[in-house]
Amino acid sequence: MSAGRRPLIAAAFGMASALSLSCMLLGNGASMFFGGNPGNSGSPTPFLPASSTPTPFMPSLATQLAPFLQETPGVGEPLVPPTPYAGVPPWSPYAGPIYPAPTAIPSPAQPFELGDEVLNIALLGSDMRSYESSYRTDTIMILSLNRSRGTATLISFPRDLYVYIPAYTMQRINVAFPIGYTLGYEGGSFGLFKDTMMYNFGLRVDYWVRVNFSGFTGLVDSLGGIDVPVGQTLTDKRKGFGVVTVYPGVVHMDGATALWYVRSRYSTSDFDRERRQQEVILGFANRLLSLNALANMPGFFDQLRQFVDMDLSFQDLAPFVTMATSVRPDNVRRYRIVSPTQCYGWITPGGADVQLPIPDAIRSLLQEALYP
Repeated sequence: MSAGRRPLIAAAFGMASALSLSCMLLGNGASMFFGGNPGNSGSPTPFLPASSTPTPFMPSLATQLAPFLQETPGVGEPLVPPTPYAGVPPWSPYAGPIYPAPTAIPSPAQPFELGDEVLNIALLGSDMRSYESSYRTDTIMILSLNRSRGTATLISFPRDLYVYIPAYTMQRINVAFPIGYTLGYEGGSFGLFKDTMMYNFGLRVDYWVRVNFSGFTGLVDSLGGIDVPVGQTLTDKRKGFGVVTVYPGVVHMDGATALWYVRSRYSTSDFDRERRQQEVILGFANRLLSLNALANMPGFFDQLRQFVDMDLSFQDLAPFVTMATSVRPDNVRRYRIVSPTQCYGWITPGGADVQLPIPDAIRSLLQEALYP
């Protein structure tokens, strides 16, 4: 690979990484990723050293399932008698549920025809803690790169979206990733997550990225902070500061402030946090792509490995290098599934607040997002 092309690939990877490094911020607690510490590239970088990542524990299947099943009332005793299917069940050809569902299970969505010109990367953030036996991916975003159109699109899915998880039951979308591991699903966590996205939305997901929450503030501070394009006024509590107001405009934030800005929830909703999260992502991506360290691809990649766990490589992004020269973070097309346009609130028989999808509305949004 020529030296001239290396900065472009770094920029493309930086785009995905910068977007993903902020995607955990809607979670309610510190996340953890499963990945080893990178080696030292020997090249200077602008990043501060990250603390070592503890080896994650793997709870037993029964222990992991317990928190999720508590939200499905009457496990072991179906809410209604199971319906015998004389013909093909609605979930075919996917695996059927192993627990009764309090709502009707929809049929699989029609897949979007995207081809090799599109690369879809799942940006996931979990609330996993080393002292707890379960976790959820409370942030789910898809970064869609379209090589033929030269576009980058970010799509946010609310964590409480109530969907069918193949081989499991109807449940919040944020449990699909951990349940994949727990159930021993083919392809593990990502295998079940991919099938859940395809089943409910017809959306192909090619790769995944998951981030380390605890490293976020240090990374932002090591960059000298980020300039966030704030779209709306936010007034909310901040521990140690009382009530804080952030006004529209470009606002410079250090790591702690950026973290508070995206996680703040007392006066707003998950849907508003999705918007603020995307704003921080754009500020972060702009700052990251402006660094001379992007030219040092090996060192850049190694440093990112301290904060990001993924199955994505530079080789996977190589075909999208050309478009990376024309797409800047502030040109990213942004979409969010929000209530009441694409989903609406519902309380399960067990008392859980969830969001029921409006399939046609979500389909229309994805159609616009995926076919610019």
